[in-house]
Amino acid sequence: MPQTKIGVLGGTFNPIHSGHIHLANRVRRLFGLSSVHFVTAALPPHKPHRDLLALEHRYAMVCLATSGQPGFIPSLIELERPQSPYSIDTLAKISRTAGTDASSIYFIAGADSLAEVSGWHESGRLLTTYNFVFAARPGFLASPPGDCLPAGLERRVIDLRPPGATVPGRGKRPAIFVVEVAARRVSSSEIRALAAAGRDIGRLVPAPVREYILKLNLYGER
Repeated sequence: MPQTKIGVLGGTFNPIHSGHIHLANRVRRLFGLSSVHFVTAALPPHKPHRDLLALEHRYAMVCLATSGQPGFIPSLIELERPQSPYSIDTLAKISRTAGTDASSIYFIAGADSLAEVSGWHESGRLLTTYNFVFAARPGFLASPPGDCLPAGLERRVIDLRPPGATVPGRGKRPAIFVVEVAARRVSSSEIRALAAAGRDIGRLVPAPVREYILKLNLYGER
């Protein structure tokens, strides 16, 4: 019996927005994932902490955004001991907790992460142990995906952007997938700026998240 396939979408979620939800839905359908874990980063190693909202607020917004979405699971697994901000440790914890092997885990990230992944902690082992799904907007991935990866990993890339490309059956080893997601570009920094200016963010975040931000005035007003 084939093992359950699990998606993992990590981020600061400061705040979580409609782009995250669209991406998770798209990748879940494309790869037949049973669930997607939304892992809220406590102290992300690759981003400045200056404007980072408290973890309890960011996690609360993830819970609100995923409520009513079957198979979408808010997660604080980074805080499980031993605590670690690194993706390789987070994915190992999820694999162990779910009782599934590494080849059943699909790490979901935006195409901008593709240019940074070589600098991630133990990137070589990370990219050869788990499946990766890098999502780009149509026409917005300038360099060949393999050029961004550590040496020798370009042969693991499966580009699903060409017309007619289909997801292959599960192979014996994890792969690095590149997909296109047709959605408006939404950024958390844009949402924070709009909220601070007292402007409407209703089309950029799920309704419960909007209400939470406004009720607590999380990003203030200039």
